[in-house]
Amino acid sequence: MLLITKVGATLLLLFAVGVPVLETWEAILLGSTSLAVLFGVPRRGYRYLAAAAVVVIACVGLKSLLPRADIAEAHNAFLVKQAGEPLQRALPPEVFASWKSQFDALYPPDPASAQIAPYQWRLMGGTPETWFTESSDAIWRKAKYTRQVDAIDFRSLGEFRGGFANDLRYNFWQGQLLREEMPFYVMYELTRASIESRLVWKGQLFWQKADGSFEEIVHPQVAARVIESEDAGKRVYVAFFPKRDRSFDFAFEPSRTLLASRWASILLTIACGLAVLLLTHRGPWFASIQALLIFAAGYLLSAGFVSTRPGAYLGRSYPPHAGGDDGLLHDAYGRSMAMLVRQGDLVQAFKGFEDVYWFTPGTRYFRMVEKLLFGDTNHLYTLVLACLPILVFYLMRHFVRTYWAGVTTAVFCVLLVGNFTLFQYVDNANRGYGEALGGALYLLGLVLMLRSQPTWGGTDGNLRTVAVAGAALAASMFMRPNFAFAVVWLGAAFAVASWRLGNWRLIAALAMGLGFALWMPAHNLMYGGEFYLISKSGATLSVPLGIGDYAAALGDVARGRDATEAVSATSEQLSGWLFDRGYVVREELMPVAVGLHAVRLLALCLIVWVAVRWVRDALGKGTDLAVVAIAAIFAHIPMLFIFSTNYRYAMFGWDLSLIVLCIWCARLGESRSSLRA
Repeated sequence: MLLITKVGATLLLLFAVGVPVLETWEAILLGSTSLAVLFGVPRRGYRYLAAAAVVVIACVGLKSLLPRADIAEAHNAFLVKQAGEPLQRALPPEVFASWKSQFDALYPPDPASAQIAPYQWRLMGGTPETWFTESSDAIWRKAKYTRQVDAIDFRSLGEFRGGFANDLRYNFWQGQLLREEMPFYVMYELTRASIESRLVWKGQLFWQKADGSFEEIVHPQVAARVIESEDAGKRVYVAFFPKRDRSFDFAFEPSRTLLASRWASILLTIACGLAVLLLTHRGPWFASIQALLIFAAGYLLSAGFVSTRPGAYLGRSYPPHAGGDDGLLHDAYGRSMAMLVRQGDLVQAFKGFEDVYWFTPGTRYFRMVEKLLFGDTNHLYTLVLACLPILVFYLMRHFVRTYWAGVTTAVFCVLLVGNFTLFQYVDNANRGYGEALGGALYLLGLVLMLRSQPTWGGTDGNLRTVAVAGAALAASMFMRPNFAFAVVWLGAAFAVASWRLGNWRLIAALAMGLGFALWMPAHNLMYGGEFYLISKSGATLSVPLGIGDYAAALGDVARGRDATEAVSATSEQLSGWLFDRGYVVREELMPVAVGLHAVRLLALCLIVWVAVRWVRDALGKGTDLAVVAIAAIFAHIPMLFIFSTNYRYAMFGWDLSLIVLCIWCARLGESRSSLRA
């Protein structure tokens, strides 16, 4: 009953906010109320959930009666290589001719120079196949063209949120055309509801007249034009060339009626969300308030940090990822998979564009869910980052008092260099990588396992909690296959501890959760007819070194031969793993990173010492901390073999090591305080 109430309340909150969740305030409202549901105490009885459902239905019904602009939008990249392409066939001739001349001025079509770097994008890049593209915003809200909009306000390609920005068709990484400078256009078909509102812009715009022709209007500075009654059903066209205009202004200023309607909708949504929370859950609210405060700090720090970085890929913005990079591939696959779900083709959607996984498999599925729920935004990843400090806090609180858990969490949130810093995860997510996701999921599984295992100090033997813990660990490996050793260790340690207690139900619940990992070999067999536990590249190219190479290197060193290929390769691998400085926000902070690097090496020595001491004591003392220490060791092991020793791949192993160091130091401080008392 309690689980049904929590799941039902979360679904009602999502329904109250409305899908897709596009606005920042909507994402924060959904995230904060969902957290309150997670940490709150459910009311017993279905009548409370039924009452909340009635409130949500009434709220959604009232919002549907409010007027909205409902402007039909069409947009796409504006890229032209030759005559007769879809853009030329569909766009008004005078509009296309003007834009084409501006495009050619920025990127001169010179076939004789096509082989040199500035024009290489013409050879390697595609052009639009249709005159307007699809948008994840329209998965649940039917659109006449690309999407239906009620608000318009953007000054960059990222703020515009055009889905084409991360289409693999435009995967430029060489040549004159940079992805963040991709030209694009937008068309708005005005509605009767938008009469008396205003369009505000700077630059050139084409406004359709009563006879169907187009008036060219150029605003040297930001200016507005009122939408009149005769404009209903007419189109306006505008193109943007970011290489020429680094920033631009375009906005829709709603009429008083639409503005009042928007505020009424906002207030109704907030009131409905609070009503669902209060109807389905009761006090005490201390745990919820504590989690919400940490969440707020995490969100503000993540959003503030990203706003200072080029691109700002998190939150509501949706700019292009770097060409030829992992982030682009994850996002492009995920977005296309979401479109397949909209078409009802679930088989192809879950195929993930690979018969047998070659590329890291999991992040594309996360992006698919993000686009299904949050449209062409990065809201879901931002919410995950905001929850990371909560996981750190509860992990620490399992071992030490609340004070020390709070101090450690604060350090995690404000540290700017090295490892064990929130900003390392934010920067990783800002690039579209999956390490931050994998780390968050592993921490979630670790916290829940510690909470559920009596021999590790846990008090919650709830089978659902154990199953969720197992699923979170499996999902972390799905996001980052190099977590596999650490996942297997934690699962095996939990199973052995449960077996010693004779609690087979805990083992069964764990197996059900970890069974999620079977999707990877099942996918490879079902779609490609080949058996790989995770991915084909992971079994070949991604692991260039093996145990044999280290054995050969040791043999060479023992014989006094220190210049062999084996010695060189293994030495380079070990040096890259042990002596990389880790994440650094600015080069000016490198001296701090050097000092913290020594702390990191100390943490590595400590986890080995904790593990050895635990084995020496016949696995009897300090089991909970030893479990985390050995998990850190297993998280480090892939760094001995994988193709790159970049701190991106090693960050979670170092973070677990530093968590063990923080726990050890906090316990030492607590023991000294108790002795003085």
